[in-house]
Order: sequence, then C-alpha cells, then structure tokens
Amino acid sequence: MPIASPESTDLERRVLAHEQILQALIAYMARTEPRFIDHLRARFVEPMSMARHEHDHREADDYAEEFIRAVMLLGATSR
Repeated sequence: MPIASPESTDLERRVLAHEQILQALIAYMARTEPRFIDHLRARFVEPMSMARHEHDHREADDYAEEFIRAVMLLGATSR
C-alpha cells in the first residue's frame, strides 16, 4: 500500500471537515424546513436505489447518496 503524501492527507482531512460541516448545516436546515430533506432524498437517494452499477468504481452520485443518508441519520438522532 503506497504511503500518502502529506498534501493528500491534508486534503482528505479538509474534505472530511467540509463534509461534516455540510451535514450538520443540512440537518439543521431540515429541522426548520422538513420538506428540504424530502427534496434531497428525491434527488439523490431514490434514483440511486433504482440504479445498479456494473463497474467497481463509485460515481459522484454514489457519494452524494451516502452523504444524504448520513444527513438523514444526523437528523434522526438529533430529534
């Protein structure tokens, strides 16, 4: 397994920090506007449940679905 460079490790930490901030922000927005999470679910989660990928790699929509599911979990645990 190759050793990650300090720059890539820093980038990974920054991306993860941004993901956590966005998830918290979206969960907060969903508490004030419950239809917001329905819109995100309709846009990112439901279409992905119908799509099946033949490749081993992940598409951007796969990451988006994972992100929205994490937001939905955040919202469920904060209630």
